[in-house]
Amino acid sequence: MTTANPKGSWPFAPGDAPEPTAEELAAQHLAEQQKLIEVLKFTPRTYKISLWGYGGEIVMGTVDKKVWNYCVKNSVDLTEIAWSDEDIVQEEMGLDLEKLPFRPGSWYECDDMAHVNGVSRNAGHIQIEDENGNTVFEKSFDDCDDVEDSPAWSCQDEVWIGSRKKGEVVFIGRSNEKGTFFEGEIELRAPFDIEKLELYYDEVDGEEIVNSVMYDGEEIDNNGGSTDGKSSDMIMVRLTDDEGGFKRYEPGEKDWGHPPIGTSPSTWESTPKFKFAKTKPTIEGWYSCVWKSYGTTYGTAYWNGTEFGEWEYGKFKTISGVQTWSGYNWDTGSWVNQPPEPADAICDNKECGWVGMRSDMCEDDDYNSHCPECDGTEFSWIDYDPDTKEGRANRKKYCKEWDPEVSMNRIVKSHG
Repeated sequence: MTTANPKGSWPFAPGDAPEPTAEELAAQHLAEQQKLIEVLKFTPRTYKISLWGYGGEIVMGTVDKKVWNYCVKNSVDLTEIAWSDEDIVQEEMGLDLEKLPFRPGSWYECDDMAHVNGVSRNAGHIQIEDENGNTVFEKSFDDCDDVEDSPAWSCQDEVWIGSRKKGEVVFIGRSNEKGTFFEGEIELRAPFDIEKLELYYDEVDGEEIVNSVMYDGEEIDNNGGSTDGKSSDMIMVRLTDDEGGFKRYEPGEKDWGHPPIGTSPSTWESTPKFKFAKTKPTIEGWYSCVWKSYGTTYGTAYWNGTEFGEWEYGKFKTISGVQTWSGYNWDTGSWVNQPPEPADAICDNKECGWVGMRSDMCEDDDYNSHCPECDGTEFSWIDYDPDTKEGRANRKKYCKEWDPEVSMNRIVKSHG
């Protein structure tokens, strides 16, 4: 049964409210009329709402304890698995697909606890434009917290690692992105009111991700934005107690048995570029190479005595199409064999003509380098490129012959 409001002339007034006066009723009636007039006079407009900044896709899911043990034993790199395909993981890495936290390339499917995609509340902005492209509202999310004339906030769901029990294993995957995460339009027949706008977010272990928008109680469709991937984080943890404490999965880098690469030679200790068709290396090791295969590649390749190739997951893969190669011009089997490093700079003051090492220059309070003899600040750097006429001439002029005693003393001094 419905009970009539004895003071029904005043909407939503409690039963014991005083009877409104004629003046109050007239004022209310006038305000409602004025509001109706404004709505009728208002030309329908379309507004575009954009949410942009930093954010991304985050998933959280439970994992079998056997998966943790298998990954620890095999030093599984979760990030590498996340962006690989099944054939590489199974056939080349030699891993069991059934003992991984997710299928290779499908990290986002391990999401039985959470799966959100949007802009971070800590690093986001909102922009609202009318149909003419004029900005009617723009603020960072930080400036929209607990202030008037700003959208309201509403949390849809909260998920925490600490909600799991001791011994359980949780995977957290994240693709970090930058750009516009939400673009939606609303068509209004009344003036836009920012306080009717509500931003919804999900909280995943303390990270608040804004992923939906409502206006005046109606959800606005996301037509999609445009983001660029910046990085990714693939984490696995094991709960160590029932109070939220956990141990993070941090495997050491797996040793595939590849030959160590070491450092690349400086120009003064580099060989010229040899044409591979005519000249082959005589010592096994890494060399700078240029090869053609679906375009030209400049990189480092390993010479195994008969062919160039790359090491991957413990296997040697031959490279075809090698054009040129270069390496060190001394036997790198021992640092004793390294020739003395030549001078690298010449003072541009012709009356001075100082030649020496950059480390021998003087430095002032503004970090400007000065010649140790004339105090000048202009220098020319000496080119030792073996493939240029100038570089070869400088080698002949400034490079010194190898001296075993000098080399040994240098090594002893560097470890002194």
